[in-house]
Amino acid sequence: MKYFRGFPGWAEQVREVRVWTDQVLGAHSGFEIPDDTVASAVLLVSEAATNSIRYTASGRGGTFGVTLFVDLGRITVEVEDEGRPAGGTLPFLRPTTPMTQFGRGMALVDHFADSWGPLAEPRTGVTFTLTWETDRGTAAA
Repeated sequence: MKYFRGFPGWAEQVREVRVWTDQVLGAHSGFEIPDDTVASAVLLVSEAATNSIRYTASGRGGTFGVTLFVDLGRITVEVEDEGRPAGGTLPFLRPTTPMTQFGRGMALVDHFADSWGPLAEPRTGVTFTLTWETDRGTAAA
């Protein structure tokens, strides 16, 4: 199944992204998605949305879109933004320390996601995949 929603590029929308993702994954029919996988998806989509707002044209009066691809044993999330400013970089891991205040988003994505990376050009944004053993998910009643 594929789910999509667009959001204004405002910081307040990160909460809406989390709520929408949690609702979509919690209400998904056909099979149950493990709670820890849903929680990871919600955390990581909020980090990706924050990056879109903070580092791209989406946060300068633009929008961004979130697409969830849900299959048995796998969720793939795409957060597509309106592009990097001139001289901007692709999403990357920043070195962090316990005192680092910013730049932990991609480290969280790297830690929890089974795979992640930038969207294929010409699109801009980030994608990540979470998987679970299918014997952990149960058939919906």
